[in-house]
Amino acid sequence: MHSPSYSFPVLSAQRAKAFEASVVSSMEEEWLFMQRAGRGIAQQVISDYQELRPLPESLRILVIAGKGHNGGDAMLACNQLLGDLPRASVTLLTTCTSESMKPLAKRAYEDLKGRVLEYLISEDATIESIAAILNQCNASRGFDICLDGLLGIGFESPIRGSLKNLIEATNEYTEIGLRASVDMPSGLTGSSESISFCADFTYATGIVKALHVSGMSNLGRVHLIDLGFFDTSAKSEEKVAVEHAKAAKLIQSAEFFLSDRVLDPVRRLRPANVDKRTFGHLFIIGGSAYMPGALLMAVQAAVRSGAGLVTAFAPASIASSLAARVPEAMWIPWPESSNGTLDPRANGLLMERIGRATALLIGPGMGSDRNTEMIAQEVIKRVDLPIVCDADALNNRALELVLKRSTRSGPVVLTPHMGEFMRIAKLDREEVSTESLLHYSQSNKVITVLKGPITQICDGHKVWYNSFGGPVLSRGGSGDMLAGLIGGFIAQNNNEVTESVLQAVVLHGQAAEYLAREQGQVTVQTTQVLNFLSIVLRGG
Repeated sequence: MHSPSYSFPVLSAQRAKAFEASVVSSMEEEWLFMQRAGRGIAQQVISDYQELRPLPESLRILVIAGKGHNGGDAMLACNQLLGDLPRASVTLLTTCTSESMKPLAKRAYEDLKGRVLEYLISEDATIESIAAILNQCNASRGFDICLDGLLGIGFESPIRGSLKNLIEATNEYTEIGLRASVDMPSGLTGSSESISFCADFTYATGIVKALHVSGMSNLGRVHLIDLGFFDTSAKSEEKVAVEHAKAAKLIQSAEFFLSDRVLDPVRRLRPANVDKRTFGHLFIIGGSAYMPGALLMAVQAAVRSGAGLVTAFAPASIASSLAARVPEAMWIPWPESSNGTLDPRANGLLMERIGRATALLIGPGMGSDRNTEMIAQEVIKRVDLPIVCDADALNNRALELVLKRSTRSGPVVLTPHMGEFMRIAKLDREEVSTESLLHYSQSNKVITVLKGPITQICDGHKVWYNSFGGPVLSRGGSGDMLAGLIGGFIAQNNNEVTESVLQAVVLHGQAAEYLAREQGQVTVQTTQVLNFLSIVLRGG
């Protein structure tokens, strides 16, 4: 519905509620969606837990559940986990009796009843009394997973009494490995004064809401559990037409949340009658005598992107040593300035070869001085190919020239982190609204990849959010590898630059998650992410 199959519109809470009502036509259909949510949450939380440690045989799960559908989803997830993991155990803390639960939440509770250790939190329960319950049932080793399904997005703020105390007691309880919220952390409203559950992960069920992409710390990392709300493939033409008419106004959005379906075209078999020239030729300009690593990582990633050919222009003093590390690339030694940076007087090395390239990446490890600034300016001014500007190529004098490029020239892609974006966009604070990102990209005629916990990709008309990745990418070199992947994907498909960027960003993030599940988030090297690219594309 008005968006590619790989992205989902981001809606306000009010529009999300109205859209869901337009899609779900009966209680039985709603029950089917809840069952999908339960299965999806169970599968996702097991994958996410493995970033912490291998899954224990006797998994201990704590659930805090209220009377609504989020509580029902959490209980259905536990039902699935108990079926998949026979030695798992569940402790259920509820704030209401089954009689006061909504019908479908009660149905989920009845399916789980008798298989869990259950506590009813009374209206006069204190933080201390709830903590005592948690200590009583933790069997001396705490809980591996806590699932929060206490409150839905439509709760009335502020939270008081036992609900508030249950959230605070659970937040303060240290013997929990992973904390995950169903749809939205209980109590989260966007107000800094509100008390809410502190989640490591939030599982958006069916629809991504605006609050999910707000970057609030209590959300943790956000994963979409796709329930099929936007999938029309299994519906009759008549029903699809009705849903379109009802939903069209509700899902108008400039913001979209990415799924890994964006990688589907890359996961197909390649044609048989091809050679290396079929898959593009990426030129990379970067490096300096004192920063060879960034260029090396960008080239390594570009080679692993599937590009047919990669040519790297490196400072003469380090070109041969880097070539020995990545012999698959072609290495062109570039004369250096007295600072050990690339000498702009050698631009002819690039221009005499540029006709062979299909895309160009400039910046990784290049260093920031007048010499590199001049090279970046010359590239933007004279190269008509799609250009990726990363790191030291993100200088204002060079970027001002983008507006003077011919309409026949390829797009310019910028890959700043927040600090770099504040500089080039002349911002005072680390706050970037959708409107300001759209305005910057549109007025400067660039595609912006704003890297962060949730990476935002903007072409001036839409913003896509990528939540794949996580803290394993919070280390030096991650951005250099992403730049190499983006350049490599664009080189292969320079007629669809935006889609190539989206594919590279998602692949990079998912590979990082696979690495974290295999070896944890802490004691890994940045370049190990590259070893998991093929696993992502081959379906894990």
